[in-house]
Amino acid sequence: MATEAGGRLSELGEFAFLERLRALPSADRDVDLGIGDDCAIVRAGGRRWLLTTDALVEGVHFRWRWDDPAGHGRRAFAVNASDIAAMGGRPRFALLSLVAPKRASVADLHALVRGFATAARGAGCALVGGNLSGGPCWTISATLVGEPCGTALRRSGAHPGDLLFVSGRLGAAAYAREILLGRRPGSGSRTAAFRRPIPRLALGCALARARAATAAIDVSDGLLQDLGHLCRASRVGAIVDADRLPFAPALRALSKRARLRLAFAGGEDYELLFTVPASRARRLPRSPGVRLTPIGTIMPGSAIRVREASGEIRVADTRGFDHFRR
Repeated sequence: MATEAGGRLSELGEFAFLERLRALPSADRDVDLGIGDDCAIVRAGGRRWLLTTDALVEGVHFRWRWDDPAGHGRRAFAVNASDIAAMGGRPRFALLSLVAPKRASVADLHALVRGFATAARGAGCALVGGNLSGGPCWTISATLVGEPCGTALRRSGAHPGDLLFVSGRLGAAAYAREILLGRRPGSGSRTAAFRRPIPRLALGCALARARAATAAIDVSDGLLQDLGHLCRASRVGAIVDADRLPFAPALRALSKRARLRLAFAGGEDYELLFTVPASRARRLPRSPGVRLTPIGTIMPGSAIRVREASGEIRVADTRGFDHFRR
């Protein structure tokens, strides 16, 4: 039952609720960064550590039929590791908590864990424990502990005049998800962008080591929504050039409007969105095989605007995926 003070989550929304949590006390002097970024930063044993956790719920984030069990495990690791990448770190240790229906087969459960562990090991991360519970549907929840490769990247730190870059290409994962949901024709390799996301760990580490980026976030909820998170944390605005967006090849046959919708609001790309002072833009560190595209500029104020090829500038709708608002 909704309380007078709190209302309902469907009215407040996921991110407005999370924003309220930033006010929770965190007086421990070993906490460098608490609630409000891709990872927390804490100090222990004379070192700084990155902490993140996320859950994938069947029927919300995935359908069991979309992949084999090992594939679901690999994806669960990748989407969590992307948070570590956004902070310029590398994952070291992982905990995996699973909720499985009673009807689940032991072989499927074992394959899922093995897929997660294999993906973790490939990134230099060890699966060290977790939990198993029963429930009405599958839930895959992971907690990762990582270490920064240099100065940890944060969402705050962007300044007016900084250039806005994005890695890779946009829209392929959202397009693949529409195929998986039966909204578009296609199968097999055309859905790989959703089923096999690649966390940009090498790029994040390179940016942190070079101290090249002033702020960063991974694109999980949609480019504009995640840019909104970065801008709010940095207390700045931005202009995005629509004609510079690096669309995925799978989107070529779509209308411009459809391409923009998938790139701006589709989410699940797990690319890095980061800001760089103009003076450093030509000396950006590179990650083999990963394209870096300048797509806009950080501006004073708080508005996020989109500039069309015609020169028209409009205020952007930064709403993307929200678990509770529809």
